[in-house]
Amino acid sequence: MKVLPWLGMALLALCAGAHAQGRPAAAGGAVVPEMQAGKWKLLVTRAKDGRAGDSEMCGDPIDGMRREVQEYTSKAKANWGCTMTTNPAGGRNVNIVYDCPSDRAPDGRPVQKGRWEISVVSASPQAFRIEMKSTLQQGSYVMEGTRIGECAQR
Repeated sequence: MKVLPWLGMALLALCAGAHAQGRPAAAGGAVVPEMQAGKWKLLVTRAKDGRAGDSEMCGDPIDGMRREVQEYTSKAKANWGCTMTTNPAGGRNVNIVYDCPSDRAPDGRPVQKGRWEISVVSASPQAFRIEMKSTLQQGSYVMEGTRIGECAQR
C-alpha cells in the first residue's frame, strides 16, 4: 500500500496522508486557519476538465486537513523521505508545499512520488478557497466553501 500525499486527498476526499517537515504550529509555523463549525456548502472543481461537484456538510470543513498538517509537521523526514513546508501568506492565508522526490521511503515502503502546491485563502472563518496543483495525473483542483447556517439538531 502506498502512502499518498494527503492534502488534495484529505481536503478533496481523494487520498490520504504522507509526511511533513516544517515548524510545528506550537513553534509559530503557519497553520491552516480554523473555520466556524456549522452547515457548509462546498464546491470542488477539477481544472483538467472543468468538472465540478457540490455538496453540503456539517462541522469545520477543513479540520481534517489542519490536523494532518500539524501531525505531519511534527514527524521526522525519515518516515517517508518527503518534505512539507508551510508559509503564511498574510492574514488567514497559508501556502503549503508537499514534495516527495522518490517513490520509496527510506525504509523501502512505496510512497507517491510528486509535488503538491496548496494555497489556502480565507478572509473570514465562514468562507475559504483552496487551490491544489499537483504533478500527478489527477492534476489541479479548487475547493470553495461557504458557511450557510447551523446544522440540524438530531
